Amino acid sequence: MEGDAENRKDQVLERLNKRNKDRQNYLDVQSEQRSKESVQNEGVDYFSQTFRQRTIDIEQRLKDLQCGDAPSPDLARNFADITLEIQDLQRYLTTSTMFLSDFKIKSCQNILNTLTAVSDETRQRLMPKKKFGFSGKKTATKQKSIANKDIVDSKLSKTAEKLGSNFSWTIENRNNEHVVLDSSQVNGQDITISNISHCLVELQGHPGSVQVSKASHCTLLCGPISRSFFAENLDECTLSIACQQLRLHSSGAIRIYLHVTCRAIIEDCKDIEIGEFNYDYPELEADYLASGLNKSQNNYTDVADFNWLSPDVHSPNWSLIKDHPDPNWNAWRRDFIANNHNIGHKQGDNVVKDASII
Repeated sequence: MEGDAENRKDQVLERLNKRNKDRQNYLDVQSEQRSKESVQNEGVDYFSQTFRQRTIDIEQRLKDLQCGDAPSPDLARNFADITLEIQDLQRYLTTSTMFLSDFKIKSCQNILNTLTAVSDETRQRLMPKKKFGFSGKKTATKQKSIANKDIVDSKLSKTAEKLGSNFSWTIENRNNEHVVLDSSQVNGQDITISNISHCLVELQGHPGSVQVSKASHCTLLCGPISRSFFAENLDECTLSIACQQLRLHSSGAIRIYLHVTCRAIIEDCKDIEIGEFNYDYPELEADYLASGLNKSQNNYTDVADFNWLSPDVHSPNWSLIKDHPDPNWNAWRRDFIANNHNIGHKQGDNVVKDASII
């Protein structure tokens, strides 16, 4: 009897010790979790404060330029500095995405897009350059002047508006055409493309930015872009793009051969295939240097889909290109030109070989 009592006593003590140990482990885990959450919250708070202050500084510099506070000879230097500040802020956002929510990333990216759009518009107005129009019109319609400060203040206070009908497009309303812009037309310029179908467009140089709206069954080949590539309403197109930032909206059945130094962003898109940038032309290496893009840094596999918020499941709206040979652009160019030449000699025949997806 005495032995049984001792055994029961030992069992009770063992259970109590185990219970205390489990409770202590639970408390340790909870304490560690609270510590991690505290550190993360501090990181988010610091990021928000820093991002907001740097945004305010850039906005103020743009407003000063709008008000004419900077001497004319200093405009180029001021715009170059603003561009670098926006690029630095973009890199800061990219390196902070690991602890930011998708909503926070999207909000900050919208702010950066707005700053870039306002900076580009202000530079075009204060430092106008010769426009290279390819709309087929002999005389370009002169745009109305933009009110200075009110417009800028309005744009800085909200998300950049979508590309509108008042925009002066570089290339527009083209069908079944091979359009090539060389370095004299492209370098440092903000190239805009709208309403094209079954076209092959080549930008052989280093643009400042490229914007595309409404393209169907087209192929766009572009040299290194210093800042951003923005596209919306694309259907069954192939792109070969090198840029700092890529954003694609409301598009489907798109194949992109991409070099991007920040995180690529898609929204309201489906059937997007992405591979590594492979466009080539004689001056490509020199254009990489002139554009300022880091050729050794390519984040083409890192894509943020703003319509897919699950961090643990891959978005069904995009995928990497697999088991598909890289296109031979020289061969494709020859075929495209030959097909369009033949079409020009066939009356009533409007059918074009659909080679937008190679």
